[in-house]
Amino acid sequence: MTIELSHLPAVDVHCHPFLDPGEMSVERFVDAFSFSGGGVPFMTAGGLPHDQALIDEVQGVRRNALYHRYAIRQLARFFGCAPVLAEVVAARNAASRDYANYTKALYGACGLATLVTDFGYPLPAVDVDAFKAEIAAQVIPIYRIEPLIVELLAAPIGWAEFKRRYDETIVDVIQNQGFYGLKSVIAYRTGLDVSPLSRTPDQGLQALDAIRRGIGGNAMKKLRDHLLCRALELCMELDVPMQIHTGMGDYEVNLVACRPALLMDLLRFPTFRACKVLLVHTGYPYHAEAGYMANMLPRVYCDVSEGIPFAAHAAERIFLETLEMAPLNKVCFGTDGYTMPEINFVGTMLGKQALGRALQRLVDEDLLDKAGALEAGAWILAENAQRLYGFV
Repeated sequence: MTIELSHLPAVDVHCHPFLDPGEMSVERFVDAFSFSGGGVPFMTAGGLPHDQALIDEVQGVRRNALYHRYAIRQLARFFGCAPVLAEVVAARNAASRDYANYTKALYGACGLATLVTDFGYPLPAVDVDAFKAEIAAQVIPIYRIEPLIVELLAAPIGWAEFKRRYDETIVDVIQNQGFYGLKSVIAYRTGLDVSPLSRTPDQGLQALDAIRRGIGGNAMKKLRDHLLCRALELCMELDVPMQIHTGMGDYEVNLVACRPALLMDLLRFPTFRACKVLLVHTGYPYHAEAGYMANMLPRVYCDVSEGIPFAAHAAERIFLETLEMAPLNKVCFGTDGYTMPEINFVGTMLGKQALGRALQRLVDEDLLDKAGALEAGAWILAENAQRLYGFV
């Protein structure tokens, strides 16, 4: 038994833009489609980019992930072909020659209506209008602060000018360029252990001065911590949400420094309690922590992206463990899809199936009735994100 959710529209609350990659070889498809360094050149020993044995090994790792096996079966059903990688890629290449209609059919088949899209990855940035033109779905752009920080660090400017450009750029993208919120990947850079006292302007000034004079030490962490605090303040002033990466990521991430609980001191500090914050990826594999924080902190939300779809059969457990404490109106569906539309499609198929099973279990255990489960399904798949970001 499962609660049927296939008819409901879905909002992917966290993903990334991509443009038509054209015809793909089997190897390139696997590379772009996989979580293990998807879209990143093959990692090679000793810096040898043409080590065929290692390329074959990495391909084997990617093809034998459960997520990949599931995805090939789902795509084969969509194309009406055998669940064989080469046949799926051939069918995909044929269908995607009319790319706009292909994405329309793909997203229509899974009910994916909206993409809340972080345009800070990949770099160089994908043009917002170009992405919208190729994708048959509503696109809600999100602005990542880290590329701006890199740009300002490269400019020969002092703190006053740095701060002015930082603030003015953020205000401009929200008020004039159609962005709906901010995003930070400080977890990748210096970790989530951010003191709320980092908000003092003196910390930014002193940190940048130390960096400019080459006596950094932990100055970069102090600067990034301060700029995150300032971004939270700007989100409150502009009344938009902040996404913060937590938990899993690619091979560069320090998982221990990305636990969502490390943000507790910052987000419960009186200055920041009014900020709407979305804990991206629910901090998987620490997703129960994110659920607890969504319960304790009235304006903290969590999404299930990246764990869904890449943790494959963990999807039902991710929903159930997040909902152990997270209120039903504070959990959002997402995939962290990137490089190609098939990831969003597979993530949405998996997410709906897993959420339906999770909600059925809650009904079976008399924690929800069927009407309440259907309401929760609609909230998690779309309506919570729509309310959070203020779009329909």
